[in-house]
Amino acid sequence: MAHLQTPFVTAEEINALCSYEKIIDNQRQVFVNLYSNKAMMGPRAILSQNDNAQFSYIARASENGPTIVKFGTVVPGNSARDIPVVQTTVAILDATSGSLKLFLDGEAVTKWRTVCASMAAAIALSNPIKKIAVIGVGHQGKAHIEAAKSIFNPEKIIGISKSTKPANFGSDVEISNDLNRVSECDLIFVCTNASEPVIKSLLNPGSTCISIGSFSPMRSEVSVEALSKADKVFGDDAKTISEQSGSVVSTLAKSDRNWKQAQSIGGVYAGKIKGRENEKEVIYYFSVGLGVQDAALADFILATGKF
Repeated sequence: MAHLQTPFVTAEEINALCSYEKIIDNQRQVFVNLYSNKAMMGPRAILSQNDNAQFSYIARASENGPTIVKFGTVVPGNSARDIPVVQTTVAILDATSGSLKLFLDGEAVTKWRTVCASMAAAIALSNPIKKIAVIGVGHQGKAHIEAAKSIFNPEKIIGISKSTKPANFGSDVEISNDLNRVSECDLIFVCTNASEPVIKSLLNPGSTCISIGSFSPMRSEVSVEALSKADKVFGDDAKTISEQSGSVVSTLAKSDRNWKQAQSIGGVYAGKIKGRENEKEVIYYFSVGLGVQDAALADFILATGKF
């Protein structure tokens, strides 16, 4: 019954250890490792259950680092219950003995690695930022708003939601239900559970769009019409988003598109692939969420020596 004695690291403990600067660097490095074949991940296992799904995967962030196993559920109906749509736990296996070393609060891990991967991509791919739109103000949307305020200090952030119920984001954040407001913004984060596109038309020249909700072939936050007119498309991993991100999968089936293939963001961070090359390019980044990202955050937590 050794598993009953395995320490559990809470969300509060993880939050106390993390900062945007530290985890952005942590996520950049793991994407470089993945691009260089130094990080490893196994195939994701998914079981569907009506509108819900259960999943698990295994990964390692570096050649000699510990292996993690992440498991959890995706329940879209949780948005109405004010609890996370995605609920997970991360188990860390000791790199030397293989023993179960720690359990981590999966929602906190997911929040930090997802938000900081988004911010790293935005820093690398965006023009100077004045206005930001965040479509979807659920748990991830709120986290993206707070991170964007801290990192970019924009003139305004527009949170776009079906509900315009006031939220406690401060005077520099406006809540709107008008999707057309994205046309005012340099940087757009799409943080929804939509199966149908919310970005349906061409973005303004120079825009950067970060999509975190197109994480399966059945989910498309960006329409084929809009994405086919992009100048460049990046993602966590080119092969993964080309097979798992609904927006990318659908657009790759269309021969009439501006971009040839999706590219891995790790190549940009490693200086091997060019990111934004001019101020007029329209660039998309798709995050499906990879096990190596969770493994990198697990490495960071272990390296603090607190557990």
